[in-house]
Amino acid sequence: MMMNPCLTRFLVCLLLAGWLLPGCVRLGQRAPEKSSYVFSAERLATAPKAISPGVLQISPLRISPRFASRSFVYRHGTTRYQSDFYHVFLVSPASLVQEEVVRWLAASGIFSVVSTSAGPLPPDFLLQGHISELYGDFRAGQSAAILEITFILLDRRSDKNILLNRGYRSQIPLAKATPEALIIAWNAALAHILSDLEEDLGTVVTLLAEPGKEPSLP
Repeated sequence: MMMNPCLTRFLVCLLLAGWLLPGCVRLGQRAPEKSSYVFSAERLATAPKAISPGVLQISPLRISPRFASRSFVYRHGTTRYQSDFYHVFLVSPASLVQEEVVRWLAASGIFSVVSTSAGPLPPDFLLQGHISELYGDFRAGQSAAILEITFILLDRRSDKNILLNRGYRSQIPLAKATPEALIIAWNAALAHILSDLEEDLGTVVTLLAEPGKEPSLP
């Protein structure tokens, strides 16, 4: 019984594809599954007593377009970066970082209320943030998690309203250049940045309560 010529050519093509492309996913083989991650910055110190009755509103954080995607970003050279299709943030990384900022500062005790919206109480202070760097540095010999955020604190009650304008950068070495090690290091980097931010905000608010003192930090 002769086989249909078209069917024969089709089978030959399949065999050639399997021989020429051994690295591709074969028929019947499951494709790799995506893994989703979130930020979780853990506080190590106990919260101080409240030092201000002020209401703090945290605006939605902005992020550089280079790192705005949900995909993890790895740096492999001076100008060579790679996005990871299979290891991603659960939602926008800017939203995840903002959630941690709100949670951290609400537990700090610096302000009486910390929220992302004005709510029933008009905000006394407004905190804005911009994420300028968020990637895994996978270059040979210097694997690290990189995170850099600039925060601006505005006083909504006075004309001289910029109380704080400072960039915070954290670089945490990686035990291994893997996505799992990267998210752990990113969490440590975020905790380090938020700890420094909390200290600066506490200083600013304390100075505001002292007449004749300059409340702003660089």
